[in-house]
Amino acid sequence: MPARQGHVGPPQVALFGEAGVGNLGNDASFEACAALLRERVPHVRITVLGRDVGLRPGKDGPDVFDEAVPLRSELGLRLRRQGRSGPFARAAAKAADLGHLAHVVGGYDAVVVPGTGVLERSHRRVPGGVLVWLLLLSVACRLRGVPLAWFALGGGSYVGRLPAWTAGLAARGARYRSFRDAVTRDALPAWSGAPGDAVTHDVVFARPDAVAAWSPRTVPAGEPPSVAVAVIDHDPPGPLGTALRRTYLDRTSALVRALVRSGAAVELVAADRADHEPVAAVLEAATARSTADPADAGAAARVPVLTEEGGLDALLTRTVAVDVVVASRYHVLVAAALARRPVVALSHADKDDALLERAGLARYLVPIDETDVDRVLGLVAAASDHAEQIARTLDGACRAAHTDVHTEADRMVAALGLVPAGQAPAGPPVSVGTGEAA
Repeated sequence: MPARQGHVGPPQVALFGEAGVGNLGNDASFEACAALLRERVPHVRITVLGRDVGLRPGKDGPDVFDEAVPLRSELGLRLRRQGRSGPFARAAAKAADLGHLAHVVGGYDAVVVPGTGVLERSHRRVPGGVLVWLLLLSVACRLRGVPLAWFALGGGSYVGRLPAWTAGLAARGARYRSFRDAVTRDALPAWSGAPGDAVTHDVVFARPDAVAAWSPRTVPAGEPPSVAVAVIDHDPPGPLGTALRRTYLDRTSALVRALVRSGAAVELVAADRADHEPVAAVLEAATARSTADPADAGAAARVPVLTEEGGLDALLTRTVAVDVVVASRYHVLVAAALARRPVVALSHADKDDALLERAGLARYLVPIDETDVDRVLGLVAAASDHAEQIARTLDGACRAAHTDVHTEADRMVAALGLVPAGQAPAGPPVSVGTGEAA
């Protein structure tokens, strides 16, 4: 059945995914995709569809989203609340969710899955989580004849065939697909149709910050750089997961202590609600050690903490004010790039590697489970020493990514039929700038 047959009025587009769940990067991706659509589709109305939608009109501004709609069906919710976890109960809940989802998507002219890490595998459920919802969405859009797009999606390699096949089946229902890196695209099965699709960049690079003027920071000779340390809720799978998590927290605490002892101004960043607990653990450990040392007694207790509540704008404001960023959370690395600040990545996923490698900064990558405090301190010092050169490198990468994401947005809008045939999207010309420092 055609979507919204006979409808007269402004175009209706739904954005599907994990928005409003306390992840700074997800929310920034939704906002960037909404801005791309508004630039290209006159009078478009945008709804957020999600399992646990925390974004609300008024809270996030009428120019961002017009409505937020939860996806879970009443029957599915009832079965889950009753604690029924057997195979028949799960199948019944998913069938109810599919019926509800087909009803919901029938009210839209198009559905877009905006560039978040929805294709990442779940450690605890295989395939589980968002991958199953992506498959349900694909089926629902097929049933209702609603065009579906995947825009700049992120993920990585899969362990086992089942999650890869689930993602591959979901991909077949999308009329348009693009990925934020080649690793994500190439992890999908060949029969999904994805291997021939576009590789672009993270959708957040569509923001004006990517082509804005920037100012270099120079650390005076002999002074330590100011450093933002973004702590992640590192939870690796497998029997060694708990030990690796403990080691990561211990080494991050030691890094913070060493930076404080050097006289550096340090602040901690939590870019996801899940990061609050490890940030608190790192701060407590750093404080406990420092108060026993007269050289830096109490210094770590004064380390400020930035949370995800202010969104990407707040993170960018703080990132511009520091000299070096040490991070594992992907969108903290993106924020450092947008701010043209040197970064050391304690890499926990393919996406971190791809981001820095494409920017030409692979030497500043350290696998998170191989973190060595002295090595990280050395990279922080090197990054600070080469801050202006790194900033110019990041400036060129940001400008190229900005152009590429906007070009893909034009292709997506055309593929979804959101502009009349033969008419160019209404987006503004993309300025690629000169790459010179302000």
